[in-house]
Amino acid sequence: MNVEDDSTIKSRKWTFNLSHYDYAAYFFISLSFVSMISTGIFAIPLFSDLFMNEKFDWNKNWSNLLFSITSALGCIWGLMAQTQFDSSTKLIRDTWYTSRKLDPLIGEYDYETLNPETNKSQEGYEYNRLVDFWDRENEVPHWLDKGKYWKLFLELQKINKNVKLQVVKDNNLPFNHGKGNVTVIIKNNTKPDLTNRNKRSVEDTTAPVFKVMIPQWLVLNTEYKRFNVFSQSEINTITNKISEVNKNIPKIMDEILFKEKSVIKNSGNILTSLYTYLNKSLPIRIVYNRAKNVLPGAKKRQLQYTNENLSSVSLDYLIESILIKSKAVGINELSLDKLRTLTEFLKKEYDKLGLGEGSSEYHNFHHSLEVAYMSLNMLPKEIHGYTITSKDYEIMLVAALLHDYDPVIGTSKHDLKYLRVPAVSSTIDELKRKRIHEAYFELTNDDFIKFFRKQESPLLPAREFETTHPEMLIDKKVRTESKIVETLIWRTDYPFNENAYNNFNHLLKQMDSGEISVEKINLIAEILSLADLSVTYLSSDPLLAWNRVVKLYEELDFPIVEAVSRTDRFLSLFSEGSLFKDIITRKNFPDVFRQKWGNVYQFFHEGNPANKINSLILDAKTKFDKINMDVRTSSCDFLISNALNKKNEYFIGIVKDKAEIINTQAKLSGIKIDNLEILPGNSDNILPFIKDKSVDNFIVTIFYDKSKKAINKERILNNLLHAYSLKLNQGGTVQIVVDHGIDIEKIISHIPNHDYKVLGSIDMIMPDIDSSDKSVDMPRIKVITIQKLN
Repeated sequence: MNVEDDSTIKSRKWTFNLSHYDYAAYFFISLSFVSMISTGIFAIPLFSDLFMNEKFDWNKNWSNLLFSITSALGCIWGLMAQTQFDSSTKLIRDTWYTSRKLDPLIGEYDYETLNPETNKSQEGYEYNRLVDFWDRENEVPHWLDKGKYWKLFLELQKINKNVKLQVVKDNNLPFNHGKGNVTVIIKNNTKPDLTNRNKRSVEDTTAPVFKVMIPQWLVLNTEYKRFNVFSQSEINTITNKISEVNKNIPKIMDEILFKEKSVIKNSGNILTSLYTYLNKSLPIRIVYNRAKNVLPGAKKRQLQYTNENLSSVSLDYLIESILIKSKAVGINELSLDKLRTLTEFLKKEYDKLGLGEGSSEYHNFHHSLEVAYMSLNMLPKEIHGYTITSKDYEIMLVAALLHDYDPVIGTSKHDLKYLRVPAVSSTIDELKRKRIHEAYFELTNDDFIKFFRKQESPLLPAREFETTHPEMLIDKKVRTESKIVETLIWRTDYPFNENAYNNFNHLLKQMDSGEISVEKINLIAEILSLADLSVTYLSSDPLLAWNRVVKLYEELDFPIVEAVSRTDRFLSLFSEGSLFKDIITRKNFPDVFRQKWGNVYQFFHEGNPANKINSLILDAKTKFDKINMDVRTSSCDFLISNALNKKNEYFIGIVKDKAEIINTQAKLSGIKIDNLEILPGNSDNILPFIKDKSVDNFIVTIFYDKSKKAINKERILNNLLHAYSLKLNQGGTVQIVVDHGIDIEKIISHIPNHDYKVLGSIDMIMPDIDSSDKSVDMPRIKVITIQKLN
């Protein structure tokens, strides 16, 4: 559907198109040119009088002076505004071009999403809340990055809850021809079609819905596993393009949010549009954005903003915040200069790997900076009887910045895909080979800069932060500070790795000479390790934390279906640690981190299937006589009918099929049923977490569905009767629903004789909640009931 040509859309529509920015740039450059001429016309007589030493006559010349100043300001305004609009359009067009270089088909992929309102497929990708966004059941196209989509979606939802975000082809906007629409917003005031649905709340049907349509390249998936590259030149080319796209997309999203905020918030009109353009172009706003960092209290405000947005601030902003915090804990100016030099080198190194600005992978440079910043906040100046000096902070900070430095991850291959997980052993080997941490403590800042400088030819200018020169440290002994850095880095991988554990203890024994406190080093190392493990949960909102956990599980090749439960157990064990509790409960520890930790812990604890479903069952046991669970709901009618007829029993249905979820939600929307709960998901992921002896009756439908996936249903039945038999109460039952014509002996063959006995079977007509016509022939089914013997 092309939104430019669609005559069926009766709702209001707004566009953010590049042609408007081009027109604005032409207008302001024209304004600057006219104002420059005007300034000359009115200022020349004044300068003439000045050079002729004539006294300034206010009565005669005040108008010339006023128009000269006004025209000069107009000229400045025009130049600054034209730069703003021109740089924005150039950024967007360059990013689109680079995205197409990475993926030539981006913007042209065909994809359809099932719309729950119409129960029909619609063009493009749109999240419709059928299942949790980060659930593996929520399938997205391979070219879409969930993190980028979710970031923009959440920011739009902050402006207005009734926002939908749809990713469409370039031609559907259109972006690459015509006016060049970057986004299209459609405000829908019409009530949805309720002919096939039961009644809804008035609020749901009357509140306007804003559909924001964006191009595919804006949420481009830039993970390395999408690109099969083999030569080093291909690797360098890909990483450069990935870095550029990842760095630019957040800026474009900020531009979209700035441009469309007034539209979504105030249902924008011509005045709000003019206000947006003027606001973007005003010199005072541009100057303020550049000058606010030097105003009184700027550093305190920056640290507060960083605390609140640690997971999303830019690399440069976070580096600056680390330096401000470092100065606050007593690190001197010479060391701050070397820290800045080190971060500049690392930023370039991570950019080469595609792990720099905007990267959505877990072990990117932003993660290392977050760990460094969090460690400064977690290590107090006095703890467990030890006084922490500025040198202690500096050593820990160097270790934090280097703890994931592993350039080898850019070139290692496995099954034609690149591994993106840094290894501590590789990090240590790389540091020893390049001697970066030794150079930091041995050289002055000027020499440290030269250490990273690459001079290819006397005729060519030197390139900064391009290489290392370990030969500068020949005959230099390894200082104790460098050994401590290695010790701290080994600790970030312990206790998960036995090799790291042994190397950590070996280095501690080497330094146990009485001159330094090994116990103090061990304490600092543990705090750095805690910062590394906890930064995701201390710095993120719950959904962003979940996104990063998913990324981590993908990198480590862990089963994502276990992410919530394993993370919940990890957080529970983590929060019980005495050192961690001591740190986060201290008065000087930022309160915003404590709050985010509580929110994230609650999110994973409540989202853990073990907690969620067991809490549901426990609550139901206090109100109902019996707990029934349909482990693979193929038709909600059977479940709803049972729930309506047996008010004293509680029913839980696990629904995997998306179409059936929509169907179930539609049928339940107009029926008040207090004894029925529908859980979207896969029974294989939910059943293992149910406590033993919790369910009185399992229901499994084997053949009664049009897809006839008999083999899969038989597997579920076998699992239920064998692997999950302990979930049943003593004397509990299993109801097997089959088509009327199915051979019962085939079903009975799956039942273990020594564990269950057949109570009987009944024939019945499959209920249809929507059908009021009793004459309609409904399919007949057979319900076989078996009982657990012990």
